[in-house]
This record gives sequence, structure tokens and C-alpha cells, in this order.
Amino acid sequence: MPDRLIERTLRAFSDELSADTPVPGGGSAAAYAGAMGAALAAMVARIASKKESSERMGAFAAEMDGLRVDFLRFVDEDSAAYARVADAMKRPRKTDEEKAARQELMQTALLAASRVPLEVARTARRLLDACERGVESASPMTASDIGVGALMAEAALRGAALNVMVNLASIKDPAQVKALSEDLDRVLEGADEQRRRITDFVESRIAR
Repeated sequence: MPDRLIERTLRAFSDELSADTPVPGGGSAAAYAGAMGAALAAMVARIASKKESSERMGAFAAEMDGLRVDFLRFVDEDSAAYARVADAMKRPRKTDEEKAARQELMQTALLAASRVPLEVARTARRLLDACERGVESASPMTASDIGVGALMAEAALRGAALNVMVNLASIKDPAQVKALSEDLDRVLEGADEQRRRITDFVESRIAR
């Protein structure tokens, strides 16, 4: 990428996503969704800390800031990883030697492009865990915000998972596919129920 995606305006980033180029794509969008979710959770914690004056909420906000930094880094890392896949696809393949070299580059790039969204998924699950820990401290006025944070975490998690899976589909090494698939399954396990618990609690706080 010529410059960092996260340094662009929201409009410019959305323009990049809408262009007829492979990057940035869904992986970067998923990571940015996670960043927004972490920011919302941090906001809720900081508002709560004004009332509680508790070190606990301050520490929670700092934890969310750390997750947000990670997600923002992944926005660019995901695009860079898939850009290497796209570059490998363009390599010549007229001779057997060229085909072999292209295939080797493709497989290396695809593995890297699988590992980045897997890290996004792990970080998104950490955010979902944090939202569940922090939701009870939200006031009725901010409960919807941490609820949206949880939904953004889920979007990041599911979006990242899709990107892992689409890249694994083209990887030839069965051992690598198995290991990465099992890692992803562990990250996803119980996420649906966890998000539902959070949003059910939020809705109970703001029900009319």
C-alpha cells in the first residue's frame, strides 16, 4: 500500500473499499469494525469511571485502548498480506520453472494471509469477552454503546473467520490447513451464545 489505510479519512477508506482492486477488502473492514467496537467499550468504561472513580474501569478502558491499537494495526497488515497474494498471482507461469516458483510464492503468501485474519479473530474474541465483563458497569444511557461494541466485535470475528477460510481453501499443505482450522474453531466456539448474552442484557437495561 502506498500509505497507511488508517491514516485516511473514513470517506477515503470507504472509497478504497469500493474500488475494483483486491485490497483493501473484507479483512481490513473486519479489523476496522473491531477497532470501532473497542473504542465504544473504552468510552463506556471512561464514562462509568467518572461516577465510580474506580481503578477497575480505568484499567478496563486502557485494555480497550490496547485492543483498538491492535485492530488498527491489523487493518493495514491484512491488506499488505493479501497484496502479496495478489502479486504472486501475477507472476509468469509459461514454463514449469515459472509455474513452480509462482506456486511456492502463492502458498507462502496464502499462509501469511490466513494468519493475519486469525489474529484479528483472536483479538475480536478478546473484545467480546471484555464486553461481557464490562456490560454490567454500563449505565442505561451507555448500555446500547457497549452493545454495539459487542456487535462490532462479532462482525470483526465473523468477518475475519471468513477471510481465514477463503485463504485456507487454496492452501495445499493439509497439516497447515488442519492446524489453522482448529485454531479458528477454538476462537469461534461459544461466540454466538456470548454475543447473545450481552445483547440480551443490554436490551433488558434499555427496554421500554
